[in-house]
Amino acid sequence: MVNTIHLGCMIAVRVRHLRLEIFSNPVVFICMEIHIIKQIFENAHSKSEVARILKYPINGVGLRKVTKLINDHKINIDHFDRHWIKKQNIKYPIIQKICPVCGNPFTTQQGHEKEKKTCSYSCSNTFHRTGENNPNYKDGNGKSPNSSYRRICFKYHKKECVVCGENIIVDVHHYDGDHKNNKPENLIPLCPTHHTYWHSKFRLMIKEKIDGYVKNFVNNMVAIV
Repeated sequence: MVNTIHLGCMIAVRVRHLRLEIFSNPVVFICMEIHIIKQIFENAHSKSEVARILKYPINGVGLRKVTKLINDHKINIDHFDRHWIKKQNIKYPIIQKICPVCGNPFTTQQGHEKEKKTCSYSCSNTFHRTGENNPNYKDGNGKSPNSSYRRICFKYHKKECVVCGENIIVDVHHYDGDHKNNKPENLIPLCPTHHTYWHSKFRLMIKEKIDGYVKNFVNNMVAIV
């Protein structure tokens, strides 16, 4: 692609020469000027860039003139990218990644100190949780204990948060705090957000609902037995 600054200088000189010829052959001038204008559009990335090359003011007036040229001469601007200038100033390239928790695609700035590893706060809570609650956690034998208690939990409980009904990302909460107690009545499905609530000062906001769920679950188990 031709350097637009160099092209602008060439065009400016050519346009000045063409304007000297306007009285001798105005038809040729008009045709040649349109050809040059189309060249400018082909090598530009935005209306602002076209306005800058044509020495139009970079404001509403200038952009309206550019739009008029587009409409009058039916110029194709499908290649324009309104974020082009911004992209040129980005130090860290924008890349697409796949969330390791939910599998959804997301974008982040590669190499940035805040480069994202997951697509959302909820997934981040799940991904970065330490110990056996982390989906990536492995014991000394390289096996994941998650698979056992999660399997037990979802065998007896519906795979959805008992507080809000979230069913895409669901944690398993040990109701009595004992992570070795994997009895069905001790394994409560919670979304990452409400699981975090339980282990924070906001526990009281959801405690009544979770206590009620456990009580009903235990009563139903007794009734079945």
